[in-house]
Amino acid sequence: MKLVAVLIVSFFTHAFAYTQDSALATTLIRRIAAQQVTEDAFFMKGVFPSYISNRQKFSDRKKDNNIFYNALIVYTLSQIRDSLQRSDKIICDSIIARSQPLFEKFKNKKGRNTYNFWRTDSAYLFPYTSWIHRIKKNTALPDDMDDTVLSLLALNADDSVAKAVHLLMQHYVNSDSNTVKSTIDNFKDVPAYSTWFGKNFPVVFDVCVLSNVLTFVEHYNLVWTKADSASLQVILSTLTNKQHIKAPLEVAPYYGKTAIILYHVARLMHEKKIPALEAIKVQLIKDAVTEFAATDNVLEKAILATTISKLGYQPPAFMLPAASALQTTIEQNDMPFFIGNIPSYFTGFFKKIMYKKGAGLFYHYCPAYNDVLLLEYLLLNKS
Repeated sequence: MKLVAVLIVSFFTHAFAYTQDSALATTLIRRIAAQQVTEDAFFMKGVFPSYISNRQKFSDRKKDNNIFYNALIVYTLSQIRDSLQRSDKIICDSIIARSQPLFEKFKNKKGRNTYNFWRTDSAYLFPYTSWIHRIKKNTALPDDMDDTVLSLLALNADDSVAKAVHLLMQHYVNSDSNTVKSTIDNFKDVPAYSTWFGKNFPVVFDVCVLSNVLTFVEHYNLVWTKADSASLQVILSTLTNKQHIKAPLEVAPYYGKTAIILYHVARLMHEKKIPALEAIKVQLIKDAVTEFAATDNVLEKAILATTISKLGYQPPAFMLPAASALQTTIEQNDMPFFIGNIPSYFTGFFKKIMYKKGAGLFYHYCPAYNDVLLLEYLLLNKS
């Protein structure tokens, strides 16, 4: 009789937790859909509103149109769609469909299949600071690897397109003619990918960007090149030397947080097993668990729990926010997922001073993407 009682209690506890998680997942997908713009004086149709702040504070912000968050949202939803309930899949599909026309507005002006963070179909005012216009007339940034591979993954681009872009990427690596300066010393001679497609633009390494590039390479089963292997070398060295913990802003200047670095590496490892990364999986899980225990931020906990799940282990449990608290705890969370980093283009003492003072750092927020991150955790960890 005791065994029967335990089984009954276990069944109802599991069923209750599953019902709670499913209800929260439905709430999240509907909140995400509701935030996608249909008509607005500033935001483009189909975009998910995002904001920039020069402090790590969501409340201090100005509006921004970019493709980065739409690419992330569409890509992530495409990955987790099959775990949604049938009615939620319909909403998910509508979100993806309404995003598709946007990408063309951020595509390279000359027609190649690379993408820019900001729109390329019209002029835009560099949003970080007004003083830069006084010393530099053209403030347009080149297309970048991150937005390119994320956009192509979101668009489910043809294999031929992926192959052609991968070939193009081989020309934008650390080399004698354009040497990376803004990085830690042991990466100076490594011919890994730059973040940027600009020929006359500084080479910048970011392990999250490199992880996204290799995720793209693995997703499309592309033949690995010297630059791919070198990029993996940068990622491995960063992780084994604990630089993702000791100096996250140095090794990932556009993401700048240990939890987010681990999330990107786990996403790469979840795409396909890479032996060199599998060899340090236990260390990565320990790092994620340590970071999980050290933070009280519910969004960061969700990111780390997803990281652990993608690495194949059961993450620690944590208190999920009530549906009524999503706006304040998740959507308006002060932890940025992405950072606009002007000091990353500089070297040595000047960069260190700017980092210390927090000068030239611009924090990007997207409430809808925060919801997606929590939704991803829920669907990967159904009770």
